[in-house]
Amino acid sequence: MSKQWQLLLGMFVLMAVFSSARADTTAMGLTLGKTTLPQFTKAYPSAQHEGRSKWSDGDIFSIPNNELGLEGAKNNAVIFNQSGRITAIMLELDKNRFDEIQSMLEHKYVAVKKQISFAGDKYAKYQNENDLIELDAPYLSPVMKLTYSEQLFQEAWLKKSAEEFSRR
Repeated sequence: MSKQWQLLLGMFVLMAVFSSARADTTAMGLTLGKTTLPQFTKAYPSAQHEGRSKWSDGDIFSIPNNELGLEGAKNNAVIFNQSGRITAIMLELDKNRFDEIQSMLEHKYVAVKKQISFAGDKYAKYQNENDLIELDAPYLSPVMKLTYSEQLFQEAWLKKSAEEFSRR
């Protein structure tokens, strides 16, 4: 192979690595920290307002499952921060799609933790810069949870959960 082709190939590989490392965390066409409330309501006009998040002090919406374009979707929540940008996306899906979803996440994000047993709980956690993606399929549950969230949302959730626990 000539040096020019090697140089071109090397540049292509570097561009691919850097572009994927800096990619935004996006699910269902919604990007954490970037998609605004007006953009969301334009993309999903039939979304239902479900209230306000005690973790982010922003609005919570749900999208009709048949509009998600996700096979096996059971439940969902799109959570905004005080600035009106998406801070978390939570989905409940059929548990039998775990391997498929986990494989997709594995190719897109950096794995931080995986506990996948053949006949037990299955859990995988991924990171994309300051965003966390968790896939959790408890053994006795028919559904699994797929959560995309900004790290600030996770920290607020943990803090508020600890406060509630200490009040008991």
